[in-house]
Amino acid sequence: MMPGKRWIIGRAPDCDIVVNQDAVSSKHCSLTQTPQGFVLEDLGSRNGTYVNGQRLTAKVMVTPQDSITLGQKVPMPWPRLPGATPQPVRSVTPPPGLPAGRVATQVQAAVPPPTLSDPKAGSSPGRPALIRIGRAPDNDIVLDLPMISSRHARIERVGNQWYIEDLGSTNGVAIGNPHKRIKRSPLNATDTVYFGSYPMPAARLLAGAGSAGDAPHLTVDVQQEPILFGRDPSCQQVLNVPMVSWHHAKLSRQGAQLVLEDLGSTNGTYVNGRRIQTPVIVKPGDVIALGSYMFTLTAGGALEKRDYRNNVTVEACSITVEVPRRRLLEDVSLTIFPGEFVGLMGPSGAGKTTLMNVLNGYTPPSGGEVYLNGQSLYGNYAQFSIYLGYVPQDDIIHRDLTVYQALYYTARLRLPGDFSESEIKNRIEQVLKQLGLEATRNVLIGSPEKKGISGGQRKRVNLAMELLTDPLVLFLDEPTSGLSSEDALMVMKLLRGLADQGKTILLTIHQPSLEAYRQMNNLVLVGKDKGSPEAGRLVYYGPAYPDAIDFFNPNGVPDLKPGHDPLPDEVFRGYQPAEDDTRRLRLTTKEWATRYQQSQYFRDYVESRAGKQPPGGGRIGTQKPRRAVDIMQWWTLVHRCVTIKLKDTINTGILMAQAPIVAILVVAVYGHIDPGKDDPEKWLKASQSFSMATFLMCLAALWFGCSNAAREIVGEWAIYHRERMINLKIPSYVGSKFTVLGVQCFIQCLVLLGIVYWGCGLKGSALGMFVILYLASMVGVGLGLTVSSVAKTNEIAIAMLPIILLPMVILGGVMRKVHEMPAPIWVLTQVAPSRWAYEGVFVLESEKQPRRPELSFGSSTKSDDSSPDMAEDNFPKKHTPDEGDSDENSSRSKKEVKTENHRYGPWWSAFALSTLLLITVVLIHGILRWRDVH
Repeated sequence: MMPGKRWIIGRAPDCDIVVNQDAVSSKHCSLTQTPQGFVLEDLGSRNGTYVNGQRLTAKVMVTPQDSITLGQKVPMPWPRLPGATPQPVRSVTPPPGLPAGRVATQVQAAVPPPTLSDPKAGSSPGRPALIRIGRAPDNDIVLDLPMISSRHARIERVGNQWYIEDLGSTNGVAIGNPHKRIKRSPLNATDTVYFGSYPMPAARLLAGAGSAGDAPHLTVDVQQEPILFGRDPSCQQVLNVPMVSWHHAKLSRQGAQLVLEDLGSTNGTYVNGRRIQTPVIVKPGDVIALGSYMFTLTAGGALEKRDYRNNVTVEACSITVEVPRRRLLEDVSLTIFPGEFVGLMGPSGAGKTTLMNVLNGYTPPSGGEVYLNGQSLYGNYAQFSIYLGYVPQDDIIHRDLTVYQALYYTARLRLPGDFSESEIKNRIEQVLKQLGLEATRNVLIGSPEKKGISGGQRKRVNLAMELLTDPLVLFLDEPTSGLSSEDALMVMKLLRGLADQGKTILLTIHQPSLEAYRQMNNLVLVGKDKGSPEAGRLVYYGPAYPDAIDFFNPNGVPDLKPGHDPLPDEVFRGYQPAEDDTRRLRLTTKEWATRYQQSQYFRDYVESRAGKQPPGGGRIGTQKPRRAVDIMQWWTLVHRCVTIKLKDTINTGILMAQAPIVAILVVAVYGHIDPGKDDPEKWLKASQSFSMATFLMCLAALWFGCSNAAREIVGEWAIYHRERMINLKIPSYVGSKFTVLGVQCFIQCLVLLGIVYWGCGLKGSALGMFVILYLASMVGVGLGLTVSSVAKTNEIAIAMLPIILLPMVILGGVMRKVHEMPAPIWVLTQVAPSRWAYEGVFVLESEKQPRRPELSFGSSTKSDDSSPDMAEDNFPKKHTPDEGDSDENSSRSKKEVKTENHRYGPWWSAFALSTLLLITVVLIHGILRWRDVH
């Protein structure tokens, strides 16, 4: 067998090695023999290729002694090699159409892979004996970072032991601590290796994974055939990441030009930072971005492929944040590399949360810029929003859902619309397993009133919501607050594990335990003097333990017992000593910042790391995320809202019980009053009763809508805000609220009208009354959602309801007739939904009730049809004298002619209510857009 032989392994019949398993993709992976050994590459498989328990993200050297699985359970069969001991396979009958000479295999039961936390894992004799590490592209692991030398280090195996050797690098190699530099040292899989200031778990190095930086990972030849990008295994470029659509984009030749077309992808295709809407011509130097992949077209016509999964650098350059009459942050610069777990600490009011919100895209800085892999975050936020995961301090989960339900709806909202139910289920199961939440799958999330999962589990569910989309960078605001020490440590170890896989993690944290503090690589401390109006400053960025403690305690930690480790609290005790503590160095924040800028930490962690931004810096794009109406998103939101309401039986039951209770009370007070035929007194009493009954129905309908909607947005603001920062469309969100609340109001209005109509003996058009009542209720929904979109808390929203509803009572036309009100107040009545609903319903009822009986004087009397109806007193209509009237009657009638008509009728009322409803919809959209960060 000659070196250079390549085998394609997968489910397709034309593969060199066929594995007929559901978890295996059509073309799953490739195995190539080279003079140095065997190279394994995943070909964009759906379920991934794993080596010794670690999923491949780049090519890796392997041997038959490694545990290699297709997906997480199917062992990879090896070709039969002379002198080798491959994993056991047995031949099977080739499937129809299998070309001659191909090998069809079916794997036996999987052998559990060794875990890389085992110091001996991966030290078998058959493993490649040499791994080269450096910035040059011909290294086995390429670290294209500023502090890495071209030939930085190498790892070699001697017998069963691995050794790492510094190859004369500029910034050195250290193990366990950046100060413990070595020339050559034994290496175990549990070690952390430092290349200059950049840490990397030895397990990733020994697995052959861990390349970082901007060096291209693969070069793709662009032939005459079109290149299809997507998750589909049949694509020419399989990009198996959650934020890429099944068929995402297509690159094809049209004459001498290359044309790129987006195929209706959910998260878009970007060229040079701008989302394309129509096919565009791609020129040499252009950068194509799809999910976490970027392709650069070279002058030679090839595509340089870069995979930024677990490979994102975050750089803050001279960040300044100002609000009116106050500066919050002053000139903060720092760089966080892939796989680093960084804590952000500082005294209250120093600006640590502000800094985090600047870095995660929530708060645009007043000065300076944030870069992700050298590109402006705020200039390209539409492209980078899917890269970022953010877990705020407030829960971003609905407490009335189970863990699985919460994850399911989040996946439906955030993942591409072409994800199948089975794909979503598999993704959720992966995340549950990753975070150790399998046992809570069907458990209610709960609240203080409803017992559910524990506090630690709640934090992990919040984190799981973000991991569904496999973000490249994770930001967490106080993820351990309110947790027991055990739960807090569990969360920190979990984050440590994610960082070891290559994710960039930044979190704010307060008073961590020593073991939790040690999980972090680096610490950022933003300082500010107590009571000072000055802005927060960067006073430290460097290794967390013990360097941060030593930096703020240059004379040592007072009263530290021999053999004991200093606690993380000594950082703050050294930075801001107590008034009676005379043994510590006492400096102002400005002096600490100056001291830091003169330290080696500043040179290693700020100066030497800087420079990821492109020449000239600045924002290379200004495009905002596309926010078109999304029917699937609307339907998912509707489904989620209905599920929550059905789960919250007490609140929903109380709201639905309002209609029959109000209706019964109206009937009890105003029910079954006979207007009589010729008795003016009875007629007048009945007229007043019908007037009050219809008005109370209209007022109740408005109340139903307002009370149903008042807490809908403000009650889930943290969730809405987070989803909005990713891909939530305002029309879809607002439309879902109106849809669900509209059904709720429909039922309430139907019950209300049904009881009152029968109980009070109404005779008007029931359908017409229902239409007007329902429209009034929907205007109430609009008013309630407007309040909810403005209010900061549930309590404020509820307190604002009387301010809206009491004017509806006053301006409705019952307490004082509309046409008798002063001119300015009359104008206000024209925008009061209660006034239009009342007129519409009362006029409909009056049309079917007897008209006012007239007393006869002499021989001249009016016919019944010419007599005023019950609504005449409240809503008089313009009339002229009849032609047959006598001169005396004609003269009297002319005096009664109104100069203005004060009755518009039921259908004009319906039109007015529809207009008011439309105004509230537009107003809600405007408020939500106004509160947008971007």
